[in-house]
Amino acid sequence: MGLEQTQILLAQIYTNTQLRERFFTNPQAVGLEMGLSSDEAQQLEQLSPKQVNAFANSLKWKRLGEVRELLPRTAKEMGKNFTTLFWRYAENPIPPGIKKHRQDAIAFANFIIQVAQQEGLEPAWIGDLVRYEKTWLLVYTTASCLKICWFGYAVHQNLSKKGVIALWLRLGRRSELRHFIL
Repeated sequence: MGLEQTQILLAQIYTNTQLRERFFTNPQAVGLEMGLSSDEAQQLEQLSPKQVNAFANSLKWKRLGEVRELLPRTAKEMGKNFTTLFWRYAENPIPPGIKKHRQDAIAFANFIIQVAQQEGLEPAWIGDLVRYEKTWLLVYTTASCLKICWFGYAVHQNLSKKGVIALWLRLGRRSELRHFIL
């Protein structure tokens, strides 16, 4: 196994809790399953579970910080529930690519929306607020767009029960992104 493949495997061990637990329970079997030779698996057996878990947790805290910055009102309004839901969500691997923090925030927003629908997450307007911030993330870097969304709550103000239509418009690559609430 080459250096790049070893790095990919280590990244999986750091970011996937179930794989990490299986690896430390039976490193030889998991190593072979992941394409390592017996010698390579023995080398990775030397990893300290305590140090790997500490590093994995630091990666999750960093992800949480990035996502919190990209979904600021959702994080503020949800308080501790934002962090609690993020730990559930963070069992999924971080999206790859150069805009991975933005993609991670969008994926987490989708997770919150799903949990809100399935588990009746309170307050009732949280799904609308998350969709509103997610839409900002989706349209912000587009070269041109016209996006129209309906919300049941005043997501741009005090979140009172008041239907609003939000519109995002960018006419071209050099054009400023316009936003209107009707």
